[in-house]
Amino acid sequence: MYNQGIQPAGRRVSSTALGRNRRRTAARSQEQVRLVQLAVCLALFLTIFLWKGIFPQKLAQLREDIQALISSDVDFEKVFAGLGRSLAGGDTVLSDFGDFCKEVFGATSQEEPAQVSDFIPPQPSGVLEEEVQFLNTVTTQAAKTAHYADFSSFGLELETELPSVPEAEPPVEETVQPEESEPAAVPAAGTVVVFSDYSGDPLPSNYTMDQISFGDLETMTPVLGHLNSIYGYRDHPINGQYIFHGGVDIGGQLGDPIAAFASGTVEYTGENDSYGLYLQLDHGNGVRSFYAHCSKIEVTKGQAVSMGDTIARVGSTGTSTGPHLHLELKYNKMHVDPAYYVDFLEP
Repeated sequence: MYNQGIQPAGRRVSSTALGRNRRRTAARSQEQVRLVQLAVCLALFLTIFLWKGIFPQKLAQLREDIQALISSDVDFEKVFAGLGRSLAGGDTVLSDFGDFCKEVFGATSQEEPAQVSDFIPPQPSGVLEEEVQFLNTVTTQAAKTAHYADFSSFGLELETELPSVPEAEPPVEETVQPEESEPAAVPAAGTVVVFSDYSGDPLPSNYTMDQISFGDLETMTPVLGHLNSIYGYRDHPINGQYIFHGGVDIGGQLGDPIAAFASGTVEYTGENDSYGLYLQLDHGNGVRSFYAHCSKIEVTKGQAVSMGDTIARVGSTGTSTGPHLHLELKYNKMHVDPAYYVDFLEP
C-alpha cells in the first residue's frame, strides 16, 4: 500500500519536471529569436545611419528595401499597443524590444506564439536580404565586427587614396624697401660746425679753434703718422719760446711720399730757414693746404693735382728736430686745427 501510493506521485513529479524543461527550452528558443531580431534591427539602424550620413547616394535603394519590408501585412497599431502593455507590465527592455522587432518582421497571432521553426522573416531584396542572411549564419562577435568594419560588404567602393590637392603656393612676402633717406645737407664752406670752448691765451689774428666746414670737398690724410706736435700754444722744441703753433707735426720716415690733401692747383712752392722746402695747394672755394720741412718737392707752381697725388717727400729741412710733415689748413686765410680733418696713428 505504501509503495503503491508513492509511485504515482513519483510519476507526477517526473511529468512536471519535463514540462518545466520544455518551457525553458521554448523560452530559450524565443530569446534566441529575439536576439536575432534585435541584431537585424541594429543592422538596419546602422545601415540607415551610415548611408544617410556617409553614403547618401545609396539612400534611395535602401529606402525602397525598407518600404518593401514594412509593406507586409503588419498591424503596427497592434504592435505598438503590445509594446506599451509590456513596458507597463515591468518586462525588461531587451525583451520588449525583441517582441516589438519580432512582430514587425513576422506578425503572428497572440493566440499562437511563433516557434523557432515557424519563424519566417520577410524576404527583403538587395542589401537588407544579404544582412539578414549574414546575421542568421554568423554567430561570433569577432566575425560581425569584421563584417561591419568592412564597408565593401554593403556593396560600396571607397576610394583608397584621397584626391590629390594641389599644394598652395606660399604667400609671397612683399619686401618693403627702406626708404632711402636723403643725405644730410653738407654745411656750406666757411660754416662753423663745432664751436670750441677754448679759454686759453688770446689767439693770434686769423687763427681759430672752431671747426669750419670745407663744404663738399673730398679730402684725405697726406701722411699717416703719429701726432708729434698739436695745433695751438706750445713751447718751441728748439728755442723754448711759448708761441702759437699754426699747424700739426706728423711724424714720418725720411723720403715718405706726401699726398695731396684734396684736388687742386699748386699755388706756390718755396724754401726758407724756418719751413725749409714748402708748397701750398689751392683747393678752391677758399680752402688751402700748406706743407713744410719737405726733403723734395715733386710738383711745380700752377700744376693741377688730384687728391692723393704725391706732391712732395717727408724731410727735416728748416728748423726741425727730425723727419716730419708740418701741415696747415686754411679757409680764406683763417687758420684752423688740422686735427679736425686728418687722422693720426695712436701713440
